[in-house]
Amino acid sequence: MLTCGRYLSSAAATTPSFPPLRTLTFSLLRYHPIRFLSFSSAAATTAVEPETISGGGAGGGATRPQWKAAIDFKWIRDNRDVVATNIRNRNSAANLDVVLQLYDQYLALQKEVERLRAERNAVANKMKEKLDPSLRQALVDEGKNLKESLIALEEDLVQLTYKLQLEAQSIPNTTHPDVPVGDEESSVTRKEVGSQRSFSFPIKDHLQLGKDLDLFDFDAASEVSGSKFYYLKNEAVLLEMALVNWGIAEVSKKGFTPLITPEIVRSSVVERCGFQPRAQNTQVYSIDNSDQCLIGTAEIPVGGIHMNSILVDSDLPL
Repeated sequence: MLTCGRYLSSAAATTPSFPPLRTLTFSLLRYHPIRFLSFSSAAATTAVEPETISGGGAGGGATRPQWKAAIDFKWIRDNRDVVATNIRNRNSAANLDVVLQLYDQYLALQKEVERLRAERNAVANKMKEKLDPSLRQALVDEGKNLKESLIALEEDLVQLTYKLQLEAQSIPNTTHPDVPVGDEESSVTRKEVGSQRSFSFPIKDHLQLGKDLDLFDFDAASEVSGSKFYYLKNEAVLLEMALVNWGIAEVSKKGFTPLITPEIVRSSVVERCGFQPRAQNTQVYSIDNSDQCLIGTAEIPVGGIHMNSILVDSDLPL
C-alpha cells in the first residue's frame, strides 16, 4: 500500500538540509544515500498520563490509559537487568522499580480476588443443598459479606491495572544489541555501496547549489517560521512534484494502492504506533484541548485503518 502524507516531525527542522521527498513515506520512494548507518539509541521516552477518572476502590480515582498495550510483565520481571540497561541506554525516564512493584501488587491482589471468588462460589453451591434455616441464614450473610468485599477488591484491581499499564507504557522497546550506545557521533557505518566520485573542480553541497540556482530560500523562511525552515522555489518545486508523481506511478504498476491519509489523528492511535504524544520529550505535535495530534508519518493513520480488527489470511496482502 502506497501512503502519502506531509512530513511534520520536529526532528526534520534540526539541520538546514533539503529532504529529497518531503511528502513521501513509502520506503521505495525515498532517496537512498551511499552509506547505511546503524544509528545510536539516544531517543528518550517518558510516561503519558491521559484523563483521570473516578473510582470506588480503596485507591480512589486512577488515570485510565487510552489503550491497553500487550505488555509481557513476566518477561520484564524475569529480565530485569536487560530491561534496566535498555532504559538507561535509551535515556528513558521509565521507572522500572515502580513497574515491578505495581506488578507484584497486581499479582497479590489478583490472587486475593480469585480466592474470594472461589469462596463465594463455594457458598453458592452450599446454598443449593437442604439446610437448616439457621445455617442457611449464616451462608446468606457470609455470601453477602463476600460479595461486598469482592466488589471493593475488583475495583481496586481495576485501578491498579490502570496504574500498572500507564507506568509500563513508558518502558521503551528493546534495542537491537548491535545498535551502538550514544549520540549521533557514535553511529557506525555498516555498509558502503559503490565508491565516492572524484571531481576535477571544487564541489558544492546541496545547500550552496540551491542558493546559487535560486531553488530555496532559508532567509525568508527564518523570518516567517523560524530558523532551519525553508521555501522551495522554481525548479525544486517541479522536481519534487515530478519525483512524487514518478514514484506513485512506479509503485502503482506493482499493485500498490495510492492513499492520501488524514494529517490529524487521535492521540490513542499515535500511542498504539509506539509514540508518546503527550510526553515531555515527544516529537509529536499535539493540539491543545483535544485528543488529536499531527502525524509525523502517514504510517500512523494507515496503521489505524485496521486497528481493533482481525484480518483474514485470504485478504492479505492489503
